[in-house]
Amino acid sequence: MSHKYHHEKPLKIIFAGTMDFSAHYLNLLLLSHHTVSVILTKKKTKNNISPIQILSNNYNIPILTPKSLKKKKILKKIRKIISNIIIVIAYGIIIPKDILNIFPKQFINIHTSLLPQLRGAAPIQWSILNGDHKTGITIIQMDKQIDTGKILYQKPYNIKKNETITSLTKKLSNIGIQKILNIINNIHNKKYIPQEQNHKHTTYAIKTTKKMAEINFFISAKNIEKMIRSLNPNPGTYITIKNKNIKILEVKILKNKKKYQIGEIIKINNKGIQIQTIKNIINITKIQIPGKKIIQVSEFINSHQKIFFKKKILNNKK
Repeated sequence: MSHKYHHEKPLKIIFAGTMDFSAHYLNLLLLSHHTVSVILTKKKTKNNISPIQILSNNYNIPILTPKSLKKKKILKKIRKIISNIIIVIAYGIIIPKDILNIFPKQFINIHTSLLPQLRGAAPIQWSILNGDHKTGITIIQMDKQIDTGKILYQKPYNIKKNETITSLTKKLSNIGIQKILNIINNIHNKKYIPQEQNHKHTTYAIKTTKKMAEINFFISAKNIEKMIRSLNPNPGTYITIKNKNIKILEVKILKNKKKYQIGEIIKINNKGIQIQTIKNIINITKIQIPGKKIIQVSEFINSHQKIFFKKKILNNKK
């Protein structure tokens, strides 16, 4: 794959990324004829090592893990780095004006939405939560604001009916990976004319939280099903029973034949746990009890754990 662009002049790249999504791009760049001079990433709070750090170790690339890019010490380090282009993908730290000014017009960001729609930290999650039919990737020339820069490249993608955060992330990553080497060469050779975003059409994708992931049965079964597809594995959709947060990982929507009380457990059997919502019924088919592995509801029932009870009302407050 990398040999295709060898006729182009090798570029010196600073790469900034933290999430697993960004590691796929870094891997491709490392396999290309370009040189990744340094990697910027957020330091992991736990002991586990991230895919970005593994790649850094494997290729012996210097890595910087500052909590902020505003300190003079990190500014001084970055000023010394020779670079043609800086690629920022799911980094998680704001790039301050002082650093943007070191490399004017050299910072590019890959964003997983069709900007100006869904600016912010969680565009993939919100495209599913909103029930959008279309999303895509946008590559922008970064400026002082978040996700407001001029558009260099955009590619739409039609969202499938049962898309999950995992499947959609993978598909959008593949779209970007197929184009990134060609795109950075074209950007460096000034073959793209940056286009202003139409700011009138701006929408936002705020960071998702654990509180947002708690299932409320006073919303429709359809909206709960979208929550489950968009918020797992993190922060992880859940219901609280007996002070336990039980993760709900898969549901099916069932039409009402009879109206029950909102939040009422209607049936518990090997096919699932059926609960009434404000509109239609959700049938829970996959769960995770705290400290246990993910299991099908049929396995849970066979374990004889007494957590769900028929006719019990869950979450009966709006």
